[in-house]
Amino acid sequence: MKKILAVAAAAAVLGAGAAMSADLPSRKYAPPPPVAPVFSWTGFYVGANAGYSWNQSHTRYDYALADREDFAQFNALGLVPMSLGSDADGFLGGGQIGYNYQIGRVVVGVEADLQYLDARQSSWQAATLNNAFSSATITTTAQASVDWLGTLRLRAGYEVFDRTLVYATGGLAYGRTKNRTTITSTGFDDDGPFLGAWSGSKHDNRVGWALGAGVEYAITNNLTLKGEYLYYDLGRTRYVVAGNSNDPDDEFLGANARRKTHGHVVRAGLNWKFSTF
Repeated sequence: MKKILAVAAAAAVLGAGAAMSADLPSRKYAPPPPVAPVFSWTGFYVGANAGYSWNQSHTRYDYALADREDFAQFNALGLVPMSLGSDADGFLGGGQIGYNYQIGRVVVGVEADLQYLDARQSSWQAATLNNAFSSATITTTAQASVDWLGTLRLRAGYEVFDRTLVYATGGLAYGRTKNRTTITSTGFDDDGPFLGAWSGSKHDNRVGWALGAGVEYAITNNLTLKGEYLYYDLGRTRYVVAGNSNDPDDEFLGANARRKTHGHVVRAGLNWKFSTF
C-alpha cells in the first residue's frame, strides 16, 4: 500500500511540473539583420566620359631660299615667321573600358579609352614690304587639329576613404592629327605684278604617351563617378611646304615645317562595374 501511495505522489508531482512548464512563455529569437556585402573595386567596368582639352601646338619653319643673304633679309624684316601657333581649346567626349584588382586598400588596373576632340586652331601672319620700286605682301597661315585621342594606361591607387579611390595613371597615347601650312606672296616690281603660292600638309596617326591622376567614388556597388586629369604628348610631325612664283627674281623655294602636338585634358566620367563572383 505504501508503494502505491509513493508512486501516485511522484506521478502527481511530475504532472504538476509538466503543467507549469506548459504555462511558461516561450522564447523566440529574431534572426540577425543581413550583413551588407563589403564593396570591392575588383572587376571589369565600362563607362563614358566628357570634358575639356587644351592643345598646345606650334609650327616651326626652316626656310629654303636660293640665296642665304635673301633669307637674312626676309628674317630681319619679319616677312616670314619663324613659328606660328596658338592654343586650341575644345570639348571632348568618349568612352572607356577597364579592369581593377584590389589588394587590401591598394587598387591596380588597366584602362583603355577613346574620345572625339573638337580641338582646331588656325593662326596667320601677314607682312608687307614697300619701297619706291616694289611692293610685296607675304601671308603665312598654319592650321592644325586633333580629331580624336585614345589612351591605353595602367592605374595604381589607394582607397583613402571607404569607397573613395585616389590614383595615378600613365601609358600609351595615340591620336589623329592634321597639319597644313600655306604661304602666298603678292605684289609688283619692275617686272610687273607677281603671285606666288606654297603649301604643304600632313595628316597622320600619331603615337605618344600620357600621364595623369584622378579620384573615383563608388556611388553604389556598381556605379562609380570619377574626375581625371591627363597630360598627353603625340610627338612631332614634319612636312615640306613647296610651291613657286611667277616673279623671276623671287628666290623663295619653300620651307620645312615641324609641329609638336601636346596638351591637357580634364574630364569627368561614369563607370558601371560588373559584379564580381
